[in-house]
Amino acid sequence: MRLLPRKVLPSKALIDEVKEGTLQEQHRELEILRQELSTLRPLQENQINGLAKLLIKVWLAPGNKKQEKLFFDDPVWGHTCIDEELSDLFFHPLIQRLNHIKQLSFAYLRFPNATHTRLAHSLGTCRNLEVSLTTIFRNNVLYSATAARSIRLDPISRRNLIIKAKTAALLHDVGHAPFGHALDKLIGYLNPAHSLRHPDKHYSRLYIEKFLAPSLPTAVDKGNLDQILREDRIGLSGWDTLVADLIDSALDADRMDFLVRDAHMTGLSMGVTGIEALIERMCPYEEDDQIYLTFDSSCIPYVEDFLVAREKMYALCYEHPSKLAAERIFTRLVQSLLEKHNLGPDLVMLLTDEQILALLGLAAVGSEETSKLLYALLQHVDYTLLHEVSLKDGNGEVAQWTSARDSSRLGRWAYVEKPGDWEKAITAAAGLGEGNSWQVLVSVPDQRTGVPNEVAARLLERIPSGYRVRSLLEVEPKLLDRLKEAHTPRSKIRVFADSRLSESQKKEVERAAKELLGDPQPAQ
Repeated sequence: MRLLPRKVLPSKALIDEVKEGTLQEQHRELEILRQELSTLRPLQENQINGLAKLLIKVWLAPGNKKQEKLFFDDPVWGHTCIDEELSDLFFHPLIQRLNHIKQLSFAYLRFPNATHTRLAHSLGTCRNLEVSLTTIFRNNVLYSATAARSIRLDPISRRNLIIKAKTAALLHDVGHAPFGHALDKLIGYLNPAHSLRHPDKHYSRLYIEKFLAPSLPTAVDKGNLDQILREDRIGLSGWDTLVADLIDSALDADRMDFLVRDAHMTGLSMGVTGIEALIERMCPYEEDDQIYLTFDSSCIPYVEDFLVAREKMYALCYEHPSKLAAERIFTRLVQSLLEKHNLGPDLVMLLTDEQILALLGLAAVGSEETSKLLYALLQHVDYTLLHEVSLKDGNGEVAQWTSARDSSRLGRWAYVEKPGDWEKAITAAAGLGEGNSWQVLVSVPDQRTGVPNEVAARLLERIPSGYRVRSLLEVEPKLLDRLKEAHTPRSKIRVFADSRLSESQKKEVERAAKELLGDPQPAQ
C-alpha cells in the first residue's frame, strides 16, 4: 500500500519571519507614498490657485461691444428691455457672470425651480426703476413742505436720469460672490481689520472703479454712480437722492423685484400683489437740496402686505433649514479652500457657482473631511435640525456670541471661528469620533437679524399748510409688533446633524448641543 506524503506545516518562527518581512515591505511602501503625497500637496495648492486665477480671467477680458436695444421675455413682469445706451455695459463679461450666480444660493435643494440668476433679478430691478421714474414723471408733481409743483426737468434730463437709474440697477449686484449671499459672513468678517457688513456692495463699487467704468453710458459719471451706490450717500443731492432711494431703501425697486421673483420661482406666491399700487403712489419730496422717495399715505395696506410677505419669505425660503445647512457646508468648504490653498477673498469673489464647485472638487482630493462635505452638498444629503436656541433664550455662551457679533473687531470670532469651534465641541461631546465634525453643522443668524428690519419708509400727508412726511411706524405703530412677531424665528442658532446617523447618535448630538448652547425648554 502506497503511503501519501505527509503535509509539512511551516513553523511558527517561519510564519512570524514572513509576516515581519511583509509588514516591513508595506511600511516602506507607505513611507514612499507619504513622501510622494507631501510632494504633491504643494503642487495641488499651486494648481488650485493657478486654476482659480485662470478661471476668473474670462470675466475680466474685454467683451464684445454692441450698440442695440435688447428685449427679454420675463416670467414675472412679462417683458424687460435694455436700452441701446446700456447694451455695451450689459455685454461686459462681469455682468454676464451674474448669469452663473444663483439668486437664492441653495434654495433649489428644497424648491427645484428656484434656479433663477442674479442677472434675471438685475434686469427685473432695471424694469422697476424705469417704471417707477416714468410713473413719477407722468404724475408730474414734486412735493415740498409748503407746496406741490410740476417737475422742472426737460425730456433729455428725464431720459438721462432714467438711464443713470437703470445703470445703477444693472450694477447693484455685480459684486456678488458665488451662490449669492451664502458667503457673506465668511467674506465679510474674514479680515478683522477690515470687516464688510455688505461684501456685495463693497465689491460692486470696486468692480465699477477697476473694470466697468469704460463701459458706462456716456451720460453716466463714474463718481456720481459711486455716490448713488454708497451706503452713506455722501455728496448726493437733487434727483440722485431719489435714485439712491429707489435702489436701496425699505421699499425699493430691488426688493420689489426679488420678493415677487423669488416667491414666483419657488412657488411661494403668498400675496405680494401690490407692487404696481406702491409704484403708483410714489411721491418725490424736496427738502433742502435733496429729493427723497416718499409714498402717499393711502399705501399703508400695500406696505404692510409687502413687509410681512418679506418676513414670510425669510421664514419659508431664505432661512429654510435645508438651505441654511447647505450654506453652512459650502461656507466650511470655501473656508478650507482659502486657508489651505492660499486663495484670497478677492479671487473667490470673482468665481461663479460652477467654477467654485470645480475647485472644491479638486481640493477634495486627499482630504477626507472635504470630500465628505462636498459629497453631502452635491448629493443633497439631508441634515436634520436637532436643536435651535433663540439669541435671547440661550445661556452664557450664546449671550457672549450675541454681544460679540455686533462688534466689527470681534466679527471674525463670531462668524468665522466660533461656529466651527461649536461643531467640533458638539461632535466630541456626542462621541462621534475625531475627524467626524463634518456630521454636525452649526448655523448662526445673519448679522442683520439682531432687531427687526429697518422700516424707514416715509409717508406723505396733506396738512393745511402744505405737506409733511412721517415715518411708517409713526403713522402705523402696531405694524412694528407684527414685524417683531414675524421676525423672531430668524434670530436663532441652529444645530444640524447628518440624517444618516443612528437615532441614538442624533440624541447624543442633541444632548451635547443643549449642554453647550442652553435649552430654553428643558425636559420635565
